[in-house]
Amino acid sequence: MADATRPAGVGAGTRRSREAAPLLVEITRRDVRTGRQHLESAHAAHLVVGGPEGEVVASCGDPEHPTFVRSTAKPFQATACLEILEEAGDPSHLPGDDELAVAWASHRGEPGHLDAVNRLLQRSGTPPDALTCPPAAPEAAPGAPPSRLQHNCSGKHALFALAGRGLGVAGPALLDPEARLQRRVLAVLERELGPPGAIGVDGCGAPAVAVPLRRLATGFAGLAAAGRFRRVRRSGVVHPGLVGGVGRLETALLGVGVVAKVGAEGVYGVGWVAADGRPWGLAIKAVDGAARGVAAVTAEVLTATGVVPSGTWTPPPPLGGGLSAGQVRVTDEVAGGAATLAGMRGGRESR
Repeated sequence: MADATRPAGVGAGTRRSREAAPLLVEITRRDVRTGRQHLESAHAAHLVVGGPEGEVVASCGDPEHPTFVRSTAKPFQATACLEILEEAGDPSHLPGDDELAVAWASHRGEPGHLDAVNRLLQRSGTPPDALTCPPAAPEAAPGAPPSRLQHNCSGKHALFALAGRGLGVAGPALLDPEARLQRRVLAVLERELGPPGAIGVDGCGAPAVAVPLRRLATGFAGLAAAGRFRRVRRSGVVHPGLVGGVGRLETALLGVGVVAKVGAEGVYGVGWVAADGRPWGLAIKAVDGAARGVAAVTAEVLTATGVVPSGTWTPPPPLGGGLSAGQVRVTDEVAGGAATLAGMRGGRESR
């Protein structure tokens, strides 16, 4: 008998989570007659917190959930490209901190983002229309004519062009997983996140790896502390607005010194160093791919455990007629995970 829970075309080798993802976020809408909040939507997600030794210290759902990490891979991809450029020994090819920040961004296409990408492109002599990402309209100006420069991954592709130049790789080969550039990038991803269970194609055309969710959490713990990530980490902390943009959670977290990156289809990765100097990481994946759910949970866990100050970021409410008409609220499952983490002293020193 066919398995009704398995989508058509999914092979027998695809592992399904051994634990169901709990509902972590509820979206409500307010009754204008009584003022009561009524449940409208709910988002289920798998969440993992990784400790200093790579252990799972708190989780909701399945820590082994196979996850395409999508754009949470960008800090690691940027590090691989930076190492290639450093090996070449030509300081003129090394991006500045602002250019490096936009190189691991999923940016909104704000003017500052586009300016930084253009300057990065000039280092390799690559025209904007030669970028290997597809044309897109930016989040900051959704009615604008699509262009490759405005794609939210254009900074990453500009850095691919610069690193590829030193390896003799250009054009479509920049995204080929068998060509020299992506072999180097995939090697860094494997070293930091473990062997991929699958390699797909990301929305921007670059290779996209899938790993157990716990490996993303421990990868971000390393990202927060390891020396090889110092320049990438610093670029985001110094230029948080270039990594995300207005209203973005990752920009708010980087602004208080916490490394964070959003990925498509409801993925988030966060890394920080606790008051005792030990690194911690958090990874979350929404089953339905909803970004608003994972952002709300991430912010709540980090606030409840003292990793970030209260008020660092608040999820925007559901709107009605352009005004707040409901709430985005986390469930008791999240509070339980936060309590476990707080007991492990995973919070940061008070600011």
